[in-house]
Amino acid sequence: MSRPRKPLAPELIDHSIPCAYFDGATQQHGCGGGFLLYLSEHHYYRVKLGLGEGKNNFAELITLRHLLRFSLTHDCRNIQVFGDSKIIINWFNNITICHAHTLRNILDEVNIFKSQFNSITCHHIYREHNYGADSLSKEATLFSRGQWMIHEQRGTAQYQYYHRPYID
Repeated sequence: MSRPRKPLAPELIDHSIPCAYFDGATQQHGCGGGFLLYLSEHHYYRVKLGLGEGKNNFAELITLRHLLRFSLTHDCRNIQVFGDSKIIINWFNNITICHAHTLRNILDEVNIFKSQFNSITCHHIYREHNYGADSLSKEATLFSRGQWMIHEQRGTAQYQYYHRPYID
């Protein structure tokens, strides 16, 4: 697998701390999420996950939730997050209020994870700067709910992890 191009770096990026890009997608098959987490230039993760069915804001928000949890479990306590969903970024930054009661619990979980970081910022970027996460999320729409694919690049070593849910 070839090394993914790092998304275009907005002027907002502080290259001394990890950064992440996330996106959610909905298509006829279902919805999926994708994110990239760059712990360093030589250590990063590409993750795609099947989310079942839902609308786009659900896919975006649940992907952000998974990104934050994944980052914390990988001992990443300082992070810059970038996404192309302005509404999700505004909810995250408390600029606007989420009135969708079906998404409120997920946003509450996002805020719980957010409080566990030493420093965290979340910025809106345009879709063309988010092509890596965008393509992962679209590929993930073909996954069944709960199915994950994690690609880790650590120096020259590459690792691929799959999780497929058990279904009767």
